[in-house]
Parts: sequence; C-alpha cells; structure tokens
Amino acid sequence: MTDHEMKGPTVDEDDEDTVEAKLENAGIVTPPDGGYGWVVVIASFFANLFVDGIIFTAGQSLLSIWEHEFKTTAMAASWAQALLGGCYLLAGIGFGMIYLPAIVIVNQYFEKRRAFALGLAVCGSGIGTTVFSQIFPFLLRLNNNNWRTFLMNVAVIVLLCILCGLCFKNPQPDENQVEEVTKIAAAYHETHAVPKNTDNKQPEAVLQTNGTTEMKSGFQVPEIIPAERYVSSHPLTNRALTDRPFLSTIELQAAKHHEKNVWSQHDLARTISKKSMHELNRPLSKMAIFYAGSTVSLSRRAARSELLRRGTPSGEPYSTRYLSSIALQAADEGVDASNWRRSVRAAVRSMLDVSLFTSPSFIILAISGFLTLCCLFVPFIYLGEQASQIGVSKDRQAFLLTSLGIINIAGRIICGIISDLPSVDPLMVSNVAIICGGVGTFCVPFLTEYWMYIVYTIPFALAVASFGALRSVICVELLGLERLSSAFGILLLFMGIAALIGPPIAAFLKDVTGNYDLSFYLMGSLMALSGIICIPLRRISAYEEKRRRQAEDENYQAELEPLKVMNANEP
Repeated sequence: MTDHEMKGPTVDEDDEDTVEAKLENAGIVTPPDGGYGWVVVIASFFANLFVDGIIFTAGQSLLSIWEHEFKTTAMAASWAQALLGGCYLLAGIGFGMIYLPAIVIVNQYFEKRRAFALGLAVCGSGIGTTVFSQIFPFLLRLNNNNWRTFLMNVAVIVLLCILCGLCFKNPQPDENQVEEVTKIAAAYHETHAVPKNTDNKQPEAVLQTNGTTEMKSGFQVPEIIPAERYVSSHPLTNRALTDRPFLSTIELQAAKHHEKNVWSQHDLARTISKKSMHELNRPLSKMAIFYAGSTVSLSRRAARSELLRRGTPSGEPYSTRYLSSIALQAADEGVDASNWRRSVRAAVRSMLDVSLFTSPSFIILAISGFLTLCCLFVPFIYLGEQASQIGVSKDRQAFLLTSLGIINIAGRIICGIISDLPSVDPLMVSNVAIICGGVGTFCVPFLTEYWMYIVYTIPFALAVASFGALRSVICVELLGLERLSSAFGILLLFMGIAALIGPPIAAFLKDVTGNYDLSFYLMGSLMALSGIICIPLRRISAYEEKRRRQAEDENYQAELEPLKVMNANEP
C-alpha cells in the first residue's frame, strides 16, 4: 500500500464479533454525565413542573364549578379530569407527548449520575403541585371564577413547554467517532467482499466485487455492486442479527445506499457509518433507556437477579446493550422502507411484547399498577372536598395539595438514592410505602381535624413517589433488562386505563351516597391490596427462573439424545 492509501484497522483475522465490538466501542455515543445534559435536566424539570402541576391540581379547582354550572353529576364532571390523567399516562395525546420525552432525554445524557439527574428532573412534579395548588385558586379569583378564561390562561402556561422541547437535543457522535467507524466499516467490507455471483445463487454478503475502481487519492478499492435482495437473501439468523446489531445495520445501509450511486467507497462507507450510528443510537434501541437508576448499579444488582445477568452478558457495558436494532426491523419490509415508518413500527414492537403475559410476575405487576393508579388521582382531586366536610376553608384545602407536593419532592429524592443502593430491596420499599398510603387513604373519612389531613399527606405522597421512582428498577430485577421497555410500555397502558376510570368511580360513589367516604374506603383498600399482592413477587420470580432453567435443561437433553443413540450404535 502507498502513503496515500487509507489507513485503518485490519480485520483479516478478526471475526465478526470482534468487528462488532470495535464498532460499538467507536460508534455508540457515551452519555456525557454532565455538560449540556444539565441544560436538559433543567428543561425536563420545568416540563414535569408544568405537566404534573396542572394535572394534579386543576381538578380540585374546576370540578365543583363544572358540576354546578352544567347541573350535572360529580361522575360526569370527573370525566374531564380522568381523560386528562388517563391520556397523559397512555402517552398518546398532549401531556403524554411532553412527559415521555422529558424522561427519556435525561437518560440519554446520564449514565453514572442518572439517578441523581432524573431525581432532579422529576422533582418538578412535586414543585409543580406545590406551586399550582396556590396559583390556580388565585387565578380563578382573578378571572371572577370564569373557568373558560382560566383555561385560556392555563393554555398559555402549557405553551411554555415549547421552550423545554427546544432544549431536548439527542447527543450526537463527534467527527472522530464517525471517522473511526468509517475506517472499520471500509476495512470490513474490503476484506469480506465476495466474488460476483455467476451461478444465480443467493448472495451471501451485502457487497460484491467486480474489478476495482480508481479513487482520486491514488489507491484502488473494490467496486461496489448491490446485492439483489440483501434482506431476503442474507443467511444470518435472527440471533445473529440481534447479536451483531451495529455490523448488521451497516450491511443493511450498504445495500440501501448503493442504489444512490455513491461515487467512491470512502464516501459510501462514511454515509453508511453516519446512518448506522444514527439508527443504533436511537433512544428506544437501548435496553436501559427507561431505567430510573444509575446504569452502574445494574451490575451490582446482577447478584440479586439471574434474569438481569441473562439480559446483559457479563463484561459488556449495560449502556451499549440493545433490544434490537431499529434498522434490522426493516427485514420484514425491505431496506427501502421509510425511516420514520420503520422507527415507529420498531418502537411499537419493542413496547408490546405480548409474551410478557405468560409471566405470572408481570401479570401481578400489571394488576398492582392498575389498582394503584385507580386510587392515585383521587386524593389529589377530592381530598379538599372531603376536608370541607369538617369546615376547612378553600385556602387551607389548597395547602393540602401543597403538602402533597412537598412530601413528593422529598420522596423522589429518597427513592433516587435508594435505587442506587444494591443492599436495599426496592420491591420491599415500594410495597411498604404503597400499603401505608392505602391504609392512610382508607382512614381519611375518620379524620376530624385539619392537622390530621396534613399528616395523611405524608404516607400518601411517599407512596406516590416510591411507585413512580422504583417501578422501572423493580421491572429490571423481576423481568430482566432486555424486557424493560416492553414491560414499561404495557404497564403504562394498564395504568393509563386505571387513571381513566378511577376518578369517575369515586365520583359515582359520591353521587350515590352523598359524600366521598365510600370512595376513600374503596380506593384505600385497592391501593393497599396492590402492595400486598406484590409481597410474594420475589419467590414467584425465582420459581419462574427455576422453571425456565428446567425447560432449557430438558431441551438440551432432548437434543443430545440422538447423538447418544448414534454413539451407542457405533461399533
């Protein structure tokens, strides 16, 4: 080779796994754990402040007004608040499209400090509840209790979330990373090219050679000829594709971009590398994107969870493990499919793994989440009205929400610290907090003094904080890291439906009985039950893992049986 020849890694003797490791080390964007990430944390903080502050406090200010103005039942009026909270958790409309990006973007920028950064961001929820519980009653009085004008003012506040969204920028690979991946990709394709297929056989690689092409730099490289149908003809198994996401994505991009007649292999390799790095650094491509704790703590928690060890091979950085490459999802529809359509399909597939419903652990988690969310919004909406029965004024009712917000902030911070302590069992912490919150909610009708209501806000707010902060950690320990996104997505679906029906049920019971006593009895019982049914989850998960191992051993023995017979028949 001359001095003008491209210099890069030699892969003649490297197997594909080694090349994959090189590509991942060079091409995966490492979270900076600071820098611009702190700007993202501040933006996420305000996004959570606006979204949760409005959702948790608007109902107490408006529902009684709607009930009287429209001369309707409490149940009918409650549907507006229920739709707001339910669709928010279902992550499909309005606030849901603000909440989910605000969480995911923080996780993209932080790895070692993730628990701390995310804890700061979600503190916006508690502060928003505290602030808006005082602002909204004042704003209503300022508008002479005209709820239409009031909602216009709230809409202006929501528009401020646009400023938060402008700060949400995905971390990008730098120029050195692009160059390094380009060199590795070019070297790989140069050494792994195969002769042009003349026997009408299916091609076995993305790139074929037919002579050479002279580049302006003075060295020769193989001329690139597109495979006829790479995706349908490539012999890689599904396991190989998911085991080599970066390399396979580069090969798919090579098959796609050659059709654009790129003039040189270096330009082709660079284009492919940029596209592949973009595909593999998508947020939902990473297993731990919904994990609320530090990814460093995942390795320490592995000692507790065999599923976690199975989900992330030993010695491999957790932040670089993938569910499956979004680019590889194009295998079913061809490499020419639109990028955004492929991304949406891949995201939906990764979030809706129906095989989870065969896991008793997941089913119990889903039922628990459903029961908790049935209750969660009820005290935020109706605690003030319940307190009015003992003569508590409107201003003091608003302070109950302020107290809930302040305790929620403290609870989020505590849970953020707990999520990084491998010696603490997050499942037990969550169960105890939720059971205490449920028992406290059940006892609300027995409260006779204002200070008792203030005391009640402590266990309930801590239950809300622990549920929100520890749920992803619990999912990882019980179901494995590789199923976190799917489990999280389906759990949100269950919780969204529960949030949709919980407040109307409480309002219906008020319409029937004339007060909210029965509503708090029911919701408190459901919340306590949601914590109780999760107590045996550790044993159930261990039993599932034992059954899985037994099934694997039986399959292995069944595969060995023919070999034993053959050996026995040999002379």
